[in-house]
Amino acid sequence: MISTPLKQLIGLALCTSVSFTFSSCNQDDDDQLEIPTTYEFSRDGSSTVDFSGQTERLDMLAQLSTYLKTSNTVGAPALNENTLKDMFRNENTPFQVAYGKNLISKCFGPDTTFFLEAIEAAALASQAQVTASEGIAGVLVEGSNNPLQGYRVNENGLELIQVIEKGLMGAVFYYQAMEVYLSQERMADLGNDDLVAGKNYTNMEHYFDEAFGYFGAPIDFPSTISLEDARFWATYCNRRNGGLYNGINDEISNAFRTARAAIVAKDYEARDEAIQVVMDKWSIVIASTVVDYFNQGLTASGNAEYVRHHALSEAVGFMLGLKYHFSGGNSKFPPRYAFSHVEQALDIVGMNTNFYTLTDADLEEAIGHIKMAFPSGEIK
Repeated sequence: MISTPLKQLIGLALCTSVSFTFSSCNQDDDDQLEIPTTYEFSRDGSSTVDFSGQTERLDMLAQLSTYLKTSNTVGAPALNENTLKDMFRNENTPFQVAYGKNLISKCFGPDTTFFLEAIEAAALASQAQVTASEGIAGVLVEGSNNPLQGYRVNENGLELIQVIEKGLMGAVFYYQAMEVYLSQERMADLGNDDLVAGKNYTNMEHYFDEAFGYFGAPIDFPSTISLEDARFWATYCNRRNGGLYNGINDEISNAFRTARAAIVAKDYEARDEAIQVVMDKWSIVIASTVVDYFNQGLTASGNAEYVRHHALSEAVGFMLGLKYHFSGGNSKFPPRYAFSHVEQALDIVGMNTNFYTLTDADLEEAIGHIKMAFPSGEIK
């Protein structure tokens, strides 16, 4: 095993390139584990990193979300259900760029129908050319400075746009990283022996790169120069980085780079230790974001009603995302959180909840369940 604990490796990996002595059944004691300060790896002078397919899917979800949000104004044209479904499937050239990938084939299979139905519901809700109120779908503007702009909600005040976007961040990006690319099968040692035909990487290197790609971080994350280029999960990691979770950007970034360097060195103990850090920190980003949005949804927060409903809708989407790393699945390691507690929170604030009647006591109870889902003290 590694002679220097991973926490120390992470704390020390601040130079341009740092080497750490380790021992392993796969390496001689004199070998070194070299961890770069950016997610850049090469062989024979050429890069071995490729997550272009993940970048395409991040692009597609971003454009799907942008189109959904065009309905957030009273009087805006109704969303076209077929266009939304085409963007999900990448059929009938729905994007200005000709992408070769799609979202639906990488979505957690049993839930593709759920997202198609959510798209249908969002398109239906967009037909209402009125302001929203309890029992009436439309644009919720209560408390907004602009009487025509707010957030498009259904009759219960739920913003389906957020359920679709955040839900797909879980059902595609998080699921693929946790249960597919970081699975027992794809992290098997045999996949790291030879280069893929015509490529400059091994299967294991490529699979791990694909998991990194779904996190949405620039290769020098969390450099202040490129933080604005962080997307989806990396964006929310950065939002948690200050205050209660100070340093989580560096923890997850260093864990990604350490695991990838360990794959190159065939040090599978170091790889596995770092993968566990990636998984743990990623799930903490999700759950802590849920709690943050619940807090924004409290009437005691002082937020206007339309802001509170927006925050609660995001919380629902993120809670749904936690289901996509599960015990008994394919992941190299099972989650450290109990989804049963998340389900209890979803019973309080979920797809069928009337947001107009939620109380602060309800939200405090939901927060309690999210915290109980994780080891004590992890979610603050």
